[in-house]
Amino acid sequence: MKSQKIYIRNLPADRAVTHTVRLKPLLLIFLILLSGILLFFASIYYRTIAAVMVMVALFMLAVMPEKILCEFTDKYLILYNQKDHSRCMMIYWEDIVNWRYEWHAYSDQLWITLVDGISESIELYSKRSVRRWLNRYAPQKELRHRK
Repeated sequence: MKSQKIYIRNLPADRAVTHTVRLKPLLLIFLILLSGILLFFASIYYRTIAAVMVMVALFMLAVMPEKILCEFTDKYLILYNQKDHSRCMMIYWEDIVNWRYEWHAYSDQLWITLVDGISESIELYSKRSVRRWLNRYAPQKELRHRK
């Protein structure tokens, strides 16, 4: 098994990242900001709503932390959300036995089971994106959550 916890500084510098999952949803924040600005100038009746939208978007940009949660490459998955912030988990695609995405009210969890029986988990907030990339690199290994 090649998957292991390593220091972030030891990651290959020439890795070709195909997708990155971040904590701060920048696209959504900028859409809210742009919508608020356009709504502010569109009608005098919507200026209060527009001002609130702009303030919320600016607050999110300024206060929310910017952090990479995971990265997808053609060879492996990198999970950054570790207790030791200087380390990450590098999981090679061939080492994955199965994975599942669980929704919870407080945060979502991605669970990955490896060939040696170890289970890794990470808190994520973008189910559609993560599922699409995991189905691309680890096809037919998803365990569906049953109720």
